[in-house]
Amino acid sequence: MKNASAKAKSKIASVRRKTAIISGIIITVAFIITTLFGNYLILQQNTQTSRDNIYTMNNQLARGAESKLHKLEEISSRVFLRKSIVSYDASVYSHSDQYEALQKEKDIADFLESLSSSDNYNDFFFLYANNHTVGRVSKSTNETFGSDMYETVRGYLKNKQSAWIAGLDGDYERLYLVRTINSGTVSVSSMFTSEMKTIFPGDSSKNLSFLMTDDSGNIIFSVNRTDVSDEALKKLKNEWQDGEPVTIDTFTYTASSASCGSSWHVITVSDFTARNARYLRIMLYCTLILLCAVVLVVFVGVVFSSSKMPDNIIYRGDYSSNNIDRLTGLIMNEALENVIVGKIDSCINGTTMVLLLVRIKNYDLISENYGESAVDEAMVKVSGVLREFYGKNNTVGKTGDNEFAVLADFTDFNLFKAHDRMKANIRQLEEELDKLELENERGMIRCAIGAAIYPDDSDDYDVLYENAKAALDDSSQTRACKCKFYKDIAPKDEKKK
Repeated sequence: MKNASAKAKSKIASVRRKTAIISGIIITVAFIITTLFGNYLILQQNTQTSRDNIYTMNNQLARGAESKLHKLEEISSRVFLRKSIVSYDASVYSHSDQYEALQKEKDIADFLESLSSSDNYNDFFFLYANNHTVGRVSKSTNETFGSDMYETVRGYLKNKQSAWIAGLDGDYERLYLVRTINSGTVSVSSMFTSEMKTIFPGDSSKNLSFLMTDDSGNIIFSVNRTDVSDEALKKLKNEWQDGEPVTIDTFTYTASSASCGSSWHVITVSDFTARNARYLRIMLYCTLILLCAVVLVVFVGVVFSSSKMPDNIIYRGDYSSNNIDRLTGLIMNEALENVIVGKIDSCINGTTMVLLLVRIKNYDLISENYGESAVDEAMVKVSGVLREFYGKNNTVGKTGDNEFAVLADFTDFNLFKAHDRMKANIRQLEEELDKLELENERGMIRCAIGAAIYPDDSDDYDVLYENAKAALDDSSQTRACKCKFYKDIAPKDEKKK
């Protein structure tokens, strides 16, 4: 009887061990399959979300880059408003009166210099058939085009009125715009491609790469360029022939391309390498945890359906930070407030800063009449002007659907000079904002500006913001874009405070 009982117990123990092993294997396999399938679904969802985000972002960047190029085209076309300049041809002009010729060319040079100073343009000059130049000509441009510069430039025009040129002598750091002025004169203007950095986000997202290329795929400008972005460029080139914008995605990246002007392409690439590595690590960690759990279960001999698997911890990659506005690329929310408060708290005595709030007054009217695309266009144009005026060493952000904030530093050893420089700068901002209009003659973009000065109006951010807000509300009552200073609208008892 004892032997039979021992055999029965041994058989039961053997069955339990086998049950534990088989159940452990089933649970392990089920867990791995579930984890793989769950990760696959989440990867698919994140890839689709990333695809949509990259597509939208890239189209906005392409419009911004096109606006940057269009600005140079528009400025260079202003010469046609001066008939005396357009009609002058140094290659056929009679030099019997040399003084008159010199005076004429000085007038032309002064005018071209004034155009070139409207932005960081490198070259801005007229080139005549006898290779005579008038205006601002860099040494590198002279060397690039050679001694017979006129014929070289004419060769690029190919009977066209104007043309963009890049990659001369393998140099893609400079873009040239050449334009026919008259039968014996062409204009040449250029800009460094590094000026495009105001259009593209900086190092805010390390997984994002931005490229600007010509039709041949030569890279003119890049941000965070990697091997992955180069690979994406090769694939996108094959898609251009079917038209743009176009988006492709693989297991390792999503990339979108949009045309910019007649011969440029803007490309945004989201690299999934870091994301995929995270998922792989998570799968390994979960598998190790499961194996430990299975070993423990087998060891104690208790494996039933009530066994509880460890939580499936999956990290969802976040491709658009909550503190960065996707449309304009400006910081907002707590990030904006923290940056402004940090600058106020860390500034030294004698600092003069101004907090500007800018609002699109006819935001609702634009949305009602033309829809969301027109609203996006208005936001991009206003943010573009603010970037141009305050993009360096200052803070530009977004505080609401149709409101922007700028903290600009005008510190000077002479307080009166600081205030004069501030007012002159804001007057120029008023003029630029007052010129903004929607494409296709859909109307003007009306803006209001409110200003509060640090430390005159307050040295506390919350109070400074409320003061600027009050000035902004007052400015919104005027038709033209007119900045209102808090000190000019504040009641006398508040001014004394």
